Amino acid sequence: MIFQIVRYMDHAYQEANRQVPRGSSIIVSSQSRVLLPNGVNIAPPMLASTTELYFGNEVRHVAFLKVHKAASSTAQNIFLRFGWARNLTFVLSSAKTKFGYSNIISLKESLTKSNILPMSKGKSFDILCHHVIYNKSAFGYFLPNDTIYIGIVREPYEQYKSALNYFRPGYIFRNIKGDFPASSYIRNPLIYEPRSIFKSWTNNRQSLEFGFPLHLFSKFNSSEVKLILEKLASEFRLVIISEQMEESIILMRRYLHWSMKDVVFVDKNIALNKTENKLVRPQDRHLYRQWAKLDYALYDHFLRRLRTQIRNQGPDFIDELILFKEVRKNTNMFCLKHPTHDDVLTIHESKWSEPFNITWEDCQLLTMEEIPFLQKLGIRQYGPLDM
Repeated sequence: MIFQIVRYMDHAYQEANRQVPRGSSIIVSSQSRVLLPNGVNIAPPMLASTTELYFGNEVRHVAFLKVHKAASSTAQNIFLRFGWARNLTFVLSSAKTKFGYSNIISLKESLTKSNILPMSKGKSFDILCHHVIYNKSAFGYFLPNDTIYIGIVREPYEQYKSALNYFRPGYIFRNIKGDFPASSYIRNPLIYEPRSIFKSWTNNRQSLEFGFPLHLFSKFNSSEVKLILEKLASEFRLVIISEQMEESIILMRRYLHWSMKDVVFVDKNIALNKTENKLVRPQDRHLYRQWAKLDYALYDHFLRRLRTQIRNQGPDFIDELILFKEVRKNTNMFCLKHPTHDDVLTIHESKWSEPFNITWEDCQLLTMEEIPFLQKLGIRQYGPLDM
């Protein structure tokens, strides 16, 4: 298929004869004029509905466990856009002070009546996608019985470096002198760790947010960890692996019966001036693996399961993945070129998707930061709030 180019679009779109899976096509177009080979014009494409798909009814009750520094803001935007388009009801944080963050429900406990905003009269909660400690009973109290649970994890050492770079925890960078305080920390972390594990960003943080029992953080027990992982696997339909984000999202699309437009994403919260490698030394990775046994057990378990889940999808999974990568690449280019209200990126029908458009309005939501998006949702659900 040939990418067909709209006026005003950058030469980066001009990738003629680039192959996508058979029966699929991608067109960059304009609602005012479309330039095709030989000067042929076509009418503006119709907007596609994404409420019902030919392969089944979409899932509308979802709990997403948003884990710190694991590409969770990128994934969260998918759930925010899905719920916004359908006017679904979100579980929102009750944090209202100027020091509160509306994307955090709690850093030390699971859902309670006091840390979320009350449900609107006559409604039930549909989607949860905030930072909060996982507890199946607490989640199940507020969410419908048919809720699908989705988690996310990142390779632990990469997540650790990202946490160092983003949070600059004082128990490391204020208390340890020298050029490489994080290297000194990882050689004997128990000396520097906060008394409360909930105040630590470096002690198996992903496992903490998945609700692992606190005694395992001081004494690793492989038999008990195995049982917990099996329980989590029975509760979470999917745990996204951030290093395999596109594969994970395609699998999630299939499980939730969502459209391809629903799950297209742009990368969020990417550090522009990373200093992670200046914070650690090469040998620190091996030392961190010894320290972060819980996080590595969690990550390795769900990485293996993801690979099995993908294998079970059959050979057309790879074809869909190829198409999705193309769609995502062109969506990123389209949105980053600051399209006007009249510009539109059109994706034609494929085996896995109805035809759909990416518009200026879609780009606004795709690139919106999480705090403004959550404030937007809060105003729709509850009226003006100090969120």
